[in-house]
Amino acid sequence: MRISADRTDDRYFFTTVGGWGDERFLNRARPIPFSKKLDKIPRTKFYPLAEFALFQRVLLAALRHDVLLLFSSRGYLKPELLATAVIGLLPRFLRPRIIFYGEMFEPNSGLRRWLERGLMRLANRGVFRFALHSHAEILVFAQTWHIDPAKIRATGFFNKHAKPDTVIPHQQRERHIFAGGTSFRNYEPLIAAARLMPNTDFVICTNRLDDRTDLPPNVRAGLVSPDEYDRLIATAAAVVVPLQQDVHRITGMLTYLQAMWMKKPVIVSDTLGAREYIDAQTGLIVDGSPESYVDAIRFVTDPAQTAVIDAMCQRAHDTVLDQFTVAHHVDKLLAVVDEAFADW
Repeated sequence: MRISADRTDDRYFFTTVGGWGDERFLNRARPIPFSKKLDKIPRTKFYPLAEFALFQRVLLAALRHDVLLLFSSRGYLKPELLATAVIGLLPRFLRPRIIFYGEMFEPNSGLRRWLERGLMRLANRGVFRFALHSHAEILVFAQTWHIDPAKIRATGFFNKHAKPDTVIPHQQRERHIFAGGTSFRNYEPLIAAARLMPNTDFVICTNRLDDRTDLPPNVRAGLVSPDEYDRLIATAAAVVVPLQQDVHRITGMLTYLQAMWMKKPVIVSDTLGAREYIDAQTGLIVDGSPESYVDAIRFVTDPAQTAVIDAMCQRAHDTVLDQFTVAHHVDKLLAVVDEAFADW
């Protein structure tokens, strides 16, 4: 076991995770610098020099410090994962304890899948804990990448706006149904649902439909700014998160947690991990068919169901405040970090 010169009773760790402004996190975290260009979402451009620089800095930090908290999904080449794989080649006594955190990886097919398995096998040697966003992912992630489930923890996710004593102003619900996001979305059934509801407007904030010329006239699609994204959620009649259902990781949390926080009816296709955030009391889980979207949208926009839907939306808002704030998330993440110090 290495004991680095910087190690103190304060249990500092070195990280590429920002900490979301939480003072407890920031008081203990020491940043590993990287170009903020690598955090741009959606990812549209490859910055090879920035990714290589981050790769180098993680390796350097690994040689100098005992505990690293790294983010899983940054950049096209995932420089933090690549660095962790290199670290996995070191003798055990030279390796730091690495917590690998964030959205984990959807396997590809063919040669890429074989290469990914080799990379993950090396990275696994260097990782002390994997921190995922749902309990449902633990066994799936372990089986997909041949990871010992005992190394995996669930830290949940968060809504960055959710804070005690924050008042959500009443927003008049407009007529549009909102959907958005780029990762692991399946918009085809929702577009089919829109064709069945020609008098209902759909706003889909994504670049995945940019080349489509066959969208029905009641569907408007395209990327918007983050502020406009949130505004469209805040004024929507309902928010639909149409997720792919054959995936090995959770996705869509940013959108449906924001909708829950804004007291909007939420409709989510039944996919891995979604039920840890949404249930029949806080939103609707549907099977992802066009008919299921139509039925759910008609239910949540039915004037006769206003009291029922308002109560559901209030429960969803309260659930975010009780379980999915930055503070709750940091509690769980720091608990995983503390495991790395536990036997030193």
